[in-house]
Amino acid sequence: MSILVALVMSASAVTAQVQGPDYSVVERVAAPRGENWPAYSETAARNGAQSTADYVSKLVGRLATGKARTSRVPVGPGTIDLNLGGFGVFLVVVVLATALLLWLKFGGSGVLLDRAPSEDARRQEAPESWNIGPRDNLGTTQDLLDRLAAMPDRGAALVFLLRHCLLAAATATGTRFARSDTERRAFRRLPDHWSHHGGLETILRRTELAHYGGRPVAEDAFQNALSAGRAILDAGKVRAASHV
Repeated sequence: MSILVALVMSASAVTAQVQGPDYSVVERVAAPRGENWPAYSETAARNGAQSTADYVSKLVGRLATGKARTSRVPVGPGTIDLNLGGFGVFLVVVVLATALLLWLKFGGSGVLLDRAPSEDARRQEAPESWNIGPRDNLGTTQDLLDRLAAMPDRGAALVFLLRHCLLAAATATGTRFARSDTERRAFRRLPDHWSHHGGLETILRRTELAHYGGRPVAEDAFQNALSAGRAILDAGKVRAASHV
């Protein structure tokens, strides 16, 4: 902001210098020129120099303290004398303000101008084939684990545990699932660097072996899956609660 103020003040000073002329030349009389004038004029123009010698026969305004209102002659062909006046100050302010906003948005990690998480980003709906409705997510983590532990079919219990853990992982990591995702495809969408990624992969493997491979589920393996699932489910609930 200090740099912005300094540049605006500098531009204002420059603008003040080029504005407020107090006199203008009304009539000029060409000064006498010698025989060498054409050659001198040609040499000066070729080297980008200008030289005029005119007599002012009539002017309007104060010559001693004022500034000329006559337009300056361009240095060479195609040269444009750009004088933006007060608009130049406005242009400088707009350019600097735009640069500051872009830096805050992108260069400053986007923290100050980052949008707050939306409601849709906090809640992950289960894909259609998972048979999990909003009422299935009610209650505490312990309530869910108790319901799964009471199921006589350990293979089916692992399937529901995996699906609930995938939804919790999606909430914790901000991942979105497609409505047609399978459990394996949903798992692939999750970031590999997530702290509970390994535990979730273990639950996925045991579930696939039991559900698709037909292997029996040992009780100790089932309890270990419930223990790993507890940490994943708690992580998802903590993330959801922090966005309420």
